[in-house]
Amino acid sequence: MSKPILKDLPELIAANVITEETAQHIRAFYQQKEEHVPNRLVIVFGILGALLVGLGIILIIAHNWDTLGKVPKLGIALLPLLIGQVVAAFVLIKKFDNTAWREGAATFLFLAIAASISIVSQVYNIEGTLHGFLFLWMVLALPVIYTLRSSLASLLYILGITWYACELSYFHYPYTTAWWYWVLLALMLPHYYRLYVGKIHSNFFAFHSWFIALSVTTVLGMFGNMLNELTVAVYINVFCIFILIGQIERIRERRLISNGLLVVGSLGVISLLLFLSFEWFWEEVFEDSIYHVDLLHAYPYWITFAIAIVLLIVLGMRQSFAALNVKSYGFIVVLILMLVSYQLPLLARVLDNALLFAFGVFTIRDGARQNRLSLLNYGLLILTALIICRFFDLDMSFVARGLLFVLVGAGFFAANIWMVKKRKQELKA
Repeated sequence: MSKPILKDLPELIAANVITEETAQHIRAFYQQKEEHVPNRLVIVFGILGALLVGLGIILIIAHNWDTLGKVPKLGIALLPLLIGQVVAAFVLIKKFDNTAWREGAATFLFLAIAASISIVSQVYNIEGTLHGFLFLWMVLALPVIYTLRSSLASLLYILGITWYACELSYFHYPYTTAWWYWVLLALMLPHYYRLYVGKIHSNFFAFHSWFIALSVTTVLGMFGNMLNELTVAVYINVFCIFILIGQIERIRERRLISNGLLVVGSLGVISLLLFLSFEWFWEEVFEDSIYHVDLLHAYPYWITFAIAIVLLIVLGMRQSFAALNVKSYGFIVVLILMLVSYQLPLLARVLDNALLFAFGVFTIRDGARQNRLSLLNYGLLILTALIICRFFDLDMSFVARGLLFVLVGAGFFAANIWMVKKRKQELKA
């Protein structure tokens, strides 16, 4: 019971701000609340303990591996898996309400599955590929997530399927589209939804949002060989999907740092629009490649576009289209720019720059309305990034460029000073 308000209770009572009875109610409220909140330190040490035990067993086995026969090796391969299952059974029967026990048991069992597969393959000289091993590991580990309701196992699973997709689509020649990644990711989403329904304020929900957003962003390039430069538009669609999901009421109420989908989506949209703001993309890349893309059969693009449209309509009807983050409409604008670029690539580039400028201005406006310095400075950074990009491809004198940067810097100072003064006035009022 280390809440600051609890330490201030005697002072508040002495100043007649609250009564002794009210203070007792406050103490009882926080005491009851803490009884239902798991000890995070115990959970962390439980997870670390499971990891250390697993790694220690692996090191001991590795040191004596060459002296062992086939039967002992096979026994060693299955022993961690058996121990993990016994511990998991004990947790299910006796300790299911204890988060530390569940997460620790799930972590050990998750790693034991990998160790067992590796050792059995080595003992019997079963040939295979790394991506094949990762796929089998993730399929066998998936039930651990739901049986023990383990969020840490779920996070490890996301890392595993991301590694699998990267190995298959980026690191293993000939490169192949990792279609099974999307199936494996979909099989994990019910656990993410369970966290959304029951534990949206937990750190595990925040970590899942970040891991899912970064995982999808990492592997989405698998469509590059199929779609060429249209892959950029697929990325825009997915980033807008992230932004829209991040604006769902219960998710939006959380701190910005906990809303990984919104942060990754917003940064992704701005980064790609900055990339598209250069002349060479519209003049050279689209002229050479985009005309050879069969838009009717570019189904990854149209699937992501359809999902973004559905989310936009649903959220717009529930909240108001005007209230949505302006970047939510980025995927529609990019489609228009693509169509314009077929005949007028220069106009597409100009419109892209205008769109970036508008995003920066609207972000500054939102920051001022919500009294949030971070959002206001983010809008200023968008404008600064746009100016820096134009620094390299516009024929301007160094004096003009220097004055432009001076004006932007002055804008930063003026906006922040104005925001601080506004906050002080509101506090006085």
